[in-house]
Amino acid sequence: MREIPHRQFLAEVTPTTTIKQLEHISQTPLHQVPAEKKSEIVSETFFFFKDFLVANGFTEYTNLQNAYKTLPPKQFIARRENPLQIFPLLTQENGYSIDFQDNRYANCVVWNPATDGARGIFNAYMEGFTSLNGIVTVIVFEHRTDDDIIAMEDSIQNFYGLDRSRVRSFQGSVTADRVRCINIRVPGHLFPEEELTETEQDKLDEYYEAKESGKRIDPVMIHRSYISPRMHENEKDTLTK
Repeated sequence: MREIPHRQFLAEVTPTTTIKQLEHISQTPLHQVPAEKKSEIVSETFFFFKDFLVANGFTEYTNLQNAYKTLPPKQFIARRENPLQIFPLLTQENGYSIDFQDNRYANCVVWNPATDGARGIFNAYMEGFTSLNGIVTVIVFEHRTDDDIIAMEDSIQNFYGLDRSRVRSFQGSVTADRVRCINIRVPGHLFPEEELTETEQDKLDEYYEAKESGKRIDPVMIHRSYISPRMHENEKDTLTK
């Protein structure tokens, strides 16, 4: 069964339109937002990103494993990125540049979806701190032979048992033609309920029940993966959500 996007590619999004819409998204730190408004703000932000990506031809996957199967079995660079950077990345010819003003540090992972799987991309979420209204984005782009990417001495050491052997430091330009996948992570208790899968809803129910009973439990995170239209359509046709 084919992975069906929520909307077909309807229109080109121009930089001017994107910036004008973006200005309407609340950028007040989420911890300063009243509790009764948080869900609304997070939902608005999620739908803004989702609609933007789908309008640009990306296909949404609720099943990350199926999303990763559409990617070729080769090495990519995966990096946690400021969500606001997605807009210049996809609307400006030159994308944007990643550089270091002072000392260089780890900021990405090298990742092969076929051999590393979902666990292998986990470190990309750890090598960064930026988010917008609780939403975290990770971009996956092509690793080219002339990339300035190195393993930092401290980045290859295990950290509390976490394998960081694929953590790297990347410096250079990221352009739309290199992007193959964009992941979005949202706190489950603030995610729009109508977008939840049955499995995700079950996990959230367990989370709420545990919280009500006073049990210690980790928050549920909801993940969505958006595969670039540059990927071959026939690779996606064989997969289900």
